Amino acid sequence: MNSHLLDGRYRILTVLNTEEVTQTYLVEDTSLPNSKFVLKQLRPPSNNPQTLKILRQLFASKATTLQQLGQEHNQIQKLVTYFEEKEEFYIVQEYIPGNPLTEEVLQGKPLREDQLISLLLEILEILVFVHVRGVIHRDIKPANIIRRQSDNKLVLVDFGIVKEVIITGIENSEYVPDEQSHGNPKYNSDIYALGIVAIAAIMGLQTNEISSLKNQKNQLTGEIIWHNKTIEVTKKLEKILNKMVRLNYRKRYQYATEVLEDLKQLTNHEYDQQKQNQKKLWLMLSGIAGCITLGIGTWFFQPPKPISNAQKLYKQGVSKYEGGKFQEAIEDFTQAIELDSQNALAYNRRGDAFYRLGDYQKAQADSSQAIVLNPQDANAYYDRGFSLYELGKYKEAIADYTQAIKLDVKNPFFYYGRGLTWIKLKDNKKAIGDFSKAIAVKPDYTEAYLQRGILRRRLKLRQAAIQDFDAVIGINPNDAKAYYQRGLTQVANQQKDAAIKDYTNAININPKYIEAYLNRGDIYSDQGEQLEATEDYNKILQINRKFIAAYIHRGLHRFSFGDYKGAIEDYNQALELNSKDAAAYNNRGNAYLEMGNKKAANEDYSQAIAINSNYDLAYYNRGIVRARVGNKKGAIKDFQKAAKLFQRKGEKDSYKDAQKEIANLQNSAPLKTTRAISGKREKN
Repeated sequence: MNSHLLDGRYRILTVLNTEEVTQTYLVEDTSLPNSKFVLKQLRPPSNNPQTLKILRQLFASKATTLQQLGQEHNQIQKLVTYFEEKEEFYIVQEYIPGNPLTEEVLQGKPLREDQLISLLLEILEILVFVHVRGVIHRDIKPANIIRRQSDNKLVLVDFGIVKEVIITGIENSEYVPDEQSHGNPKYNSDIYALGIVAIAAIMGLQTNEISSLKNQKNQLTGEIIWHNKTIEVTKKLEKILNKMVRLNYRKRYQYATEVLEDLKQLTNHEYDQQKQNQKKLWLMLSGIAGCITLGIGTWFFQPPKPISNAQKLYKQGVSKYEGGKFQEAIEDFTQAIELDSQNALAYNRRGDAFYRLGDYQKAQADSSQAIVLNPQDANAYYDRGFSLYELGKYKEAIADYTQAIKLDVKNPFFYYGRGLTWIKLKDNKKAIGDFSKAIAVKPDYTEAYLQRGILRRRLKLRQAAIQDFDAVIGINPNDAKAYYQRGLTQVANQQKDAAIKDYTNAININPKYIEAYLNRGDIYSDQGEQLEATEDYNKILQINRKFIAAYIHRGLHRFSFGDYKGAIEDYNQALELNSKDAAAYNNRGNAYLEMGNKKAANEDYSQAIAINSNYDLAYYNRGIVRARVGNKKGAIKDFQKAAKLFQRKGEKDSYKDAQKEIANLQNSAPLKTTRAISGKREKN
């Protein structure tokens, strides 16, 4: 590696760190004398062209994001450049002379409480900036926080967002919460990691003792037990630290701003206590005159005003919303609005809660009010767009998404929302264009790939659809929906064995994936694998006894191997759950027909037609019965109606079948029209 210049300019000076798939070096830029930079080499786990293509897009996106963060904040390590060479990825970062935080903590000596609070406040201020820009650090630990030599400020370095493009997960698991280790990092995953750092610092732990900290858990709650009588920490700080490291991320602080607020209130409280002590002393020394003097002094030294009740209610509402308590959140936001009618954020959030409860009219009204109060709030237009979408006002939704995009052209979610709406307006070209824009802005946007793939499959662009589903699986191998959708596409391509594998993968990831069982069962049935198909249909009914399609499909399966009685039992079950299920009547009619009960078959087909007057299959099948009983005129009328409906739907083969039946009836005597043919079936 030292034998050539990386990117034609960087010469390695020394190795800083070596890991399985990453190497870190101190390098110099040969075009800048006496320069020093940190260069990180990332080795992809595979040289598969499709995988590399996806990784390349992700790498560029994450590196660009990190580059912007460093440019906008002085306490974030700057990313100088990034490049690819020989199918390996590189990032070049600012070299920061100074000492890692490991030299201040993890030295076996506890920090004082005031030292720890000062440390936390400075780091949290940086995290607020990072999180507001939609980024999670993912690798908060003392080694990644540098005390800069030039100004003694803390600098956040070595974000995990770039490294996790190449490798899944962070190696230093002692700082990583459960949701992140399971591939679902949240903003408060960084808060958890910082909380572990803080607890280790106040306890005076050493580096090799951190791993044991997470093992000290309450047997009932799973929460970390760390405080004892030997650790000098106030109850209020202990409460803050405990909330930072809650096992369940929903019970943890949701935002860095919340931790900052509590820490600042804690320091203000201590300041108030100090003033109260001064007041007592002055009263003893100066009597009434001292009181007057103290009144002036207290006014002069008064700490910042506490956060308003409206703000507190708003934050309570946010916390309840994040915990899924939407009705309670609405109550808090409503009170916040009553106290501060200009609170656009409260209207916006209350609208989100109404949306989650399915009250789209109120959600739309709240988003509209948020827009009135802040016409530059792109997110309010985005939220109103979704409410309008649910209300069926697709053109109005398009207008809102478009306005949101004008205000923020780099937000992938705005393009995604508009793409979904274009589908409703049957403008598939624009929908694909918007999903593609969302992916261009956010190359790891799996939902955008998924929706584009579904649309491409429906448009019979099957190879392109499979590429989209492959991309989702490449980004997240545990996305059950991507396997399921790829399975549907494989079936359309007549690749049934491949489809079975995809449905099986979807089921392994989500053992209650009913649709995957249903479609796999259908393939097994088509292939004559009677036992396997039956097991899949039975499994669905174990999961949900009221899933009508499972009865319909199992009935069709039983019908296929001559178990007409069993098929009728299944259709009866389906009709008990929904007496207006036309497909169940049609299919039960087929079973009766095969058993020779033409009267019952005729009644079922007629019932199916009564429910759906355009039911082509039922007309065709009733035509068969009428032909068998010698009702030539009625049979011809039914086949003509079926033919017309088949033609309208573009079903050429069925149209030909109906025309053939008409011709046979018109050219033969009534008693010779009966033929040993089965009725046409339908799957729900």
